[in-house]
Amino acid sequence: MYLIHVRLHTPRDFQVPEDLAAQTIAEATPAESVEHVSVHPGDDALTLGLYVVAESLLIAEQVALVVARRTVARLPTLTGSRITSCSAAIIAAYFDRTLERPGGDGRTMRLPNEDTAES
Repeated sequence: MYLIHVRLHTPRDFQVPEDLAAQTIAEATPAESVEHVSVHPGDDALTLGLYVVAESLLIAEQVALVVARRTVARLPTLTGSRITSCSAAIIAAYFDRTLERPGGDGRTMRLPNEDTAES
C-alpha cells in the first residue's frame, strides 16, 4: 500500500465538504484499490492522501491521479479546483534516521556479497 498525496489549488472561498474523503473513495473503482482517503485543507489549497494498494509506486501514483481527476470533474463542490501535483509522500524523518545509523550511508539492506546462511 502506498500513500499518495494529491495537491489541489482551491478557490479562495472554498469550504471542505465533511464527506470529501468518502466521496473520493466512492469515485474509485474496486480495481483501483483505494483503501482510505485523508483530507488536509490549507490556505487556497487542499491535500488528499490516497492510500492505494498497487504493485508499484508508479502504478499507485497513476491510480491516485486518475481518481483525483475523476473526483474533481464530478463533484460540484470542487468546481474551480485544479490538481497541482500528485506524488508519494516522503517520510523525511525515516530517511534522516537511516543516515544516523552506524555506517551513515542510508543503506537498509545488505549487499549481495554480505549475505549469510541466516539471511
